Amino acid sequence: MIGFSKRLATTQLKKPTPCFDGLRMSGSPSDFKASFPLTLSSSKGASAFFLRLIAFTAVGCLVLAGCGSDNEGPTSVPLQVGVAAVAISPCGVNPDYNGPITANGVWGETYTDRNGNGRWDPGELYTNDAGNNALDVSSKTKYDGVFMAGFDNNRIAKGCADDIWARAIVLQTPRHKIALVSVDLVGTLSHGKYYGFSHAQALVDPALGIDTFLYASTHDHEAPDSLGLWGVSQLSDGKFPLYLTFIDKEVAKAINTAASPSAMHPAKITAAKVTPATDPTLLGLQVRTGCRPPWFFDDELRALQFVGDDGNTIATLINWNTHPESLEDNNEMISSDFPGSVRARVEQQLGGTAVYFSGDLGAVEIVGDTCVGNADPRADGTNEFDHRDNLGFDRTHHIGEVVGDATVRALRAGTKLDIAAIDTKSEQYYIAGSNDSFRFAQQVSLLDIDESVFSPDHCANNPVICVAVEQHLLNFLDASGRAQIQLATAPGELFPELNYGVEQHRRMNCDGANTGEPYEPSIRNAMTAPYRLVLGLSPDELGYIVPAYDFQPSTAVKELGDACTGQSYDPNFPNRHTPTHYHESLSVGLDIAAAVNCNVLKMLGLDSQVAANAACKRALHLE
Repeated sequence: MIGFSKRLATTQLKKPTPCFDGLRMSGSPSDFKASFPLTLSSSKGASAFFLRLIAFTAVGCLVLAGCGSDNEGPTSVPLQVGVAAVAISPCGVNPDYNGPITANGVWGETYTDRNGNGRWDPGELYTNDAGNNALDVSSKTKYDGVFMAGFDNNRIAKGCADDIWARAIVLQTPRHKIALVSVDLVGTLSHGKYYGFSHAQALVDPALGIDTFLYASTHDHEAPDSLGLWGVSQLSDGKFPLYLTFIDKEVAKAINTAASPSAMHPAKITAAKVTPATDPTLLGLQVRTGCRPPWFFDDELRALQFVGDDGNTIATLINWNTHPESLEDNNEMISSDFPGSVRARVEQQLGGTAVYFSGDLGAVEIVGDTCVGNADPRADGTNEFDHRDNLGFDRTHHIGEVVGDATVRALRAGTKLDIAAIDTKSEQYYIAGSNDSFRFAQQVSLLDIDESVFSPDHCANNPVICVAVEQHLLNFLDASGRAQIQLATAPGELFPELNYGVEQHRRMNCDGANTGEPYEPSIRNAMTAPYRLVLGLSPDELGYIVPAYDFQPSTAVKELGDACTGQSYDPNFPNRHTPTHYHESLSVGLDIAAAVNCNVLKMLGLDSQVAANAACKRALHLE
């Protein structure tokens, strides 16, 4: 993670400069202001009115600032790799947690369980904890416990079914030391008032020499509320301050442990990619939210295995692309959902520590969610997951085992790569928006954001809101300087057609729904490496990133339809109907898609393509 200056005075696109020495920070993490959440969760079941209330449509300026790369030439010094996994489960005794614990072992303020249902309910007496109050003054007037994120309000955890984690892989070359961190959360912020990745980074030992930090959330819908959207009611903050500061400590512990000299070992990389076309066990696991067209997914599972000189696996990075919400909204137990089972399966067969990163999962759900009965058939012509008769842990573990086994098979047939260098690049920019609801959400203490980061002074014309975005690119180079792996980040839930190419993969069923906005350039097609990864929700969850041609802006209380809403669009699956445009109600706005894609192209050095693309011209104000 890198930082923004307090204020960018120009609206002109700045040329990349070595101001951050690649991604190396020249000051303490607290000196920098990076991306932050305008983030709204993707969850379908959360209170529709409230989620729309805090969604906003970005308008006005984009203030852009680029920082150049610290390119690293090929070297004979081997890649060094370290890994660590630290549990962040809010249950039981943990020496790093100093807050209250309820009678059932779940962290939270103690209460009198009058109705004996094993959780706090409105009206029941509780002991207000001074530690929470010190972090967030609004805690004085609300119950602080583990409200679960991702679906409806007032879903309080009654236990922990399995651990949720902060996991870090650290890569070291002669010029760089890079931390890639994944947390099992629905999404989180870089710059909350009292918590967030910038706070965690301030706890990292500077003597370890880490110069590049990439953070991401898996988008776990069975984890504690880390954004504030799922409290007891639509207008009640669901964050538990002491727990969020605990997460910061554990994220820093994971990084410090993985980056310690004793943890770093020489390693080679085996890279693999697999799709349902090459491994039919992956068929039918992804669906579109509400069957929203186009029926298109990023169905490629990507994996990197880091193998030590002794032939043993140190770490495995897994990158797949669908919502971790298999347990759905009736579950009351904290869980890492299917990514936990994927990791466990890979570790069981390959050894080492597995780290899961979600990719371009915008509008893509795990089978059995909101497009029930309309998933693609699996290899035997049926789909045992495409129903809601059993949404429990057995189903979720089975899905994880299927994906984990596919990962292992792919890696055992994967390509061994000799990586001589890693080139790091970054882009930072501000987006101005005009949604008064966002300001309202902050005023009622639902979102505890760093107000200096969100200051409208960062954008021209004093907008209602102004949010900063950061993106990163890693190029893994061989001895000849050719990229073998490219990894780009997206600050939210990227629609897969934005990755693969909107013009080629747009919806074809309804010309009347096309807004006429130009198509954004493809991220994947702009890359050249054999292995091309996208990390979503990195570092912040800025909501859905929707192609502009299909962007129908919703109002605060109503999801808009289009010319074909309610119509069937696939004769082979007549029950796949076009839904209303839910995702836009949780999106930064029309230009975020072009901004994200065009900035990846900039980091790839494709300035001429950016300058020639109409969507880039609009979003980046190039004309």
